[in-house]
Amino acid sequence: MMAIEVGPFINPATTAVVALEVQENLVLPDRSVLPGLAKAAVDNNMVANIASLADSARAVGSRVYFVCDQRRKDRFGHANNTFVHRKMTGEREWSGGHGEIVAELTPKPEDIYLERQQGMTGFFTTSLDMYFRNTGVTTVILTGVSANLSLVGTAIEGMNLGYRMIVPRDCIAGDPMTYVDDLLKYTIRNIALVTTSDVIKDYWASLG
Repeated sequence: MMAIEVGPFINPATTAVVALEVQENLVLPDRSVLPGLAKAAVDNNMVANIASLADSARAVGSRVYFVCDQRRKDRFGHANNTFVHRKMTGEREWSGGHGEIVAELTPKPEDIYLERQQGMTGFFTTSLDMYFRNTGVTTVILTGVSANLSLVGTAIEGMNLGYRMIVPRDCIAGDPMTYVDDLLKYTIRNIALVTTSDVIKDYWASLG
């Protein structure tokens, strides 16, 4: 596939960075309900890469959004119709979600924090789309976990809603990462621009 220049698509005024479910009970190895996912996040240096990308976005005036899974502790109204939810709730006491955002990614005052109580993707049951439309966002840089479900689903949602989606491969994780490589190659690259955080940061830095 022909290489695509990322610069024309990441005007800071119309670009947002979204971090999906970068929460302690998913990406910290000693706490994760999905150990394979946590290991993949560590191996890909995902948290540090997202932190650096987020700082770069803030520096040029792009907004950073966090979408987190936070549900009722008593599970009331929680759909249990997926095998991954059955697995997670069966392995440890239900905490009402996937915990706090990891410390390295603690949101800044200007960041937007959104909670999702139902579903598995970034736009579903959140006000993410409304924030974007109200602020003129046309390009979404998608980071976080998991590539297996939430991230690929959110990429498709965003594309369906008319946004240009960008996925920096060093800012995501899935289990196993060999599957993520194929997912990026055969699926996500057909609906999103796949790049790296360094390419994005270097372009923003060049704007002076």
